[in-house]
Amino acid sequence: MRASTAKYKGRGKSRSNGPSLQHFSRFSLSFQEYQFPNLAKMFFKTSSSLLLLSLLASFTAAHSHVDEIWVNDVHYSGWNPNDPTVPYPNTTPGWFTTNQGGNPLYPIDANQNQIICGKGGSPANFSASIPAGSTVRPKWWAPGDWPVSHHGPVLNYLAACNGPCSKVNPADLKFVKISHKGWINATTYSEGYWASDALRDDNNSWNIKIPSGLKAGEYVVRHEIIALHLADLGTGAYSTGGAEFYPSCISVKVTGAGTKTIAGGVGAKTFYRGDEPGLLVKNIHTTSDHADYVIPGPAIWTGALTKRGFSA
Repeated sequence: MRASTAKYKGRGKSRSNGPSLQHFSRFSLSFQEYQFPNLAKMFFKTSSSLLLLSLLASFTAAHSHVDEIWVNDVHYSGWNPNDPTVPYPNTTPGWFTTNQGGNPLYPIDANQNQIICGKGGSPANFSASIPAGSTVRPKWWAPGDWPVSHHGPVLNYLAACNGPCSKVNPADLKFVKISHKGWINATTYSEGYWASDALRDDNNSWNIKIPSGLKAGEYVVRHEIIALHLADLGTGAYSTGGAEFYPSCISVKVTGAGTKTIAGGVGAKTFYRGDEPGLLVKNIHTTSDHADYVIPGPAIWTGALTKRGFSA
């Protein structure tokens, strides 16, 4: 049950940047291959508007949100935006969003506020306590597993709030990347096996290590999946379609005697354009070997690197 002290967050207006008919056709092919082949075939055999609406509804339902969060092994419910009559609770570190249906962002959104922490994103009222060096573990849910066709990288960022995260302006956050993983190997699927597949196979969850030695204070963890199943249809920087972005934010309160401070952070609206090799992937469906894949976004912050120089 949600706490009786919960309050409503403001619900601002945001642009709706849905996929084009070309993108929906590609999704239907992907849907046919990986999800519900009979429904996809029906789409191509009929012009029924009711059927199209039904498939569009299924398309929306296939997407996801962070539904549960473990911070230093303590469990919290995430924020589910799909029922606007339910108040946003004071007991979750997951940020508020207005993104009903868990719909994606596209390159056109890459320099807009919604890319920071999702559509209508605003800070959580609560920051979950975690010692530096410990793990944040978000779990995605649609309801249902992360879509098997939505292959792509998983990326994690961190920004200092320089005070209570509940009062921070998202546009003021300066993030560093603390970990990422992209293509893993050429097995399992015709597009290969990606970080998103590993996430789905690990109970739709991902472990994010807070850097060891980080100075105590409140921080925002920005966790993101980028789906590449439409990346071959992108047309360049800030295009209306192409790679799909699924950002989600979590507020944490780091404890300990660490002295490491974040330096060199940048605003999330500078991470991507849409024309990078890691976002405009023309061969995503023609080979399972993507050993040359370059994960988009900034380099991993040196303060998060392990002794071996790699952070997963």
